[in-house]
Amino acid sequence: MKFLNQISFAQSMIIVCLLGSFTLGPFLYGNHKAINELTEAVAEGGELSRIVARIQSNSLLYTQLHAQKSGETLQGQDQTTAYIMRIAGDDNVEMGRFNFPKPQRSVSGGGIIDETFTIKPDDPRRAFDRINVGNFLFSLEDRTRRLRVTQLSMDALNAAGKTNVPAEQLPSDKWTFTCKVTSRSKPASE
Repeated sequence: MKFLNQISFAQSMIIVCLLGSFTLGPFLYGNHKAINELTEAVAEGGELSRIVARIQSNSLLYTQLHAQKSGETLQGQDQTTAYIMRIAGDDNVEMGRFNFPKPQRSVSGGGIIDETFTIKPDDPRRAFDRINVGNFLFSLEDRTRRLRVTQLSMDALNAAGKTNVPAEQLPSDKWTFTCKVTSRSKPASE
């Protein structure tokens, strides 16, 4: 008790602040650790981007399964666009959504029908890693004999996200692309 009677107000405030810092220190460290984990999860290539890609893939799968359950059968263009969208949502591809203008249709002398689809990402400025574009194009041709990539246009992006990269500047490994795929089929027998 003698000690408490001899300390001044300033000394007592120092003691209270020290005790408070020892008490609040672990809470501060826990919050700091949680903030760092959340920042890493939200960063590009973090857990959140993988979860978003999985959600996109699962939503495409859900749409396909729902269409099968309700008895819808995809015909012609719808079947090909569904196939392309399924490939775009694969785990090794992760391309997202595409724009599909009406395909160009041509009939050869033997009655073979060629439908040419132009594939462009929804956002023309969206860039993809070269490996994703390669996996997408390979998977399109690998899983069916009816579809072939007939034209490809790719533009490299510089670090600022511009497509005009001078020859002396090394581009990043981010690319924009547009491609054409052709579906060849025989007409249905009558």
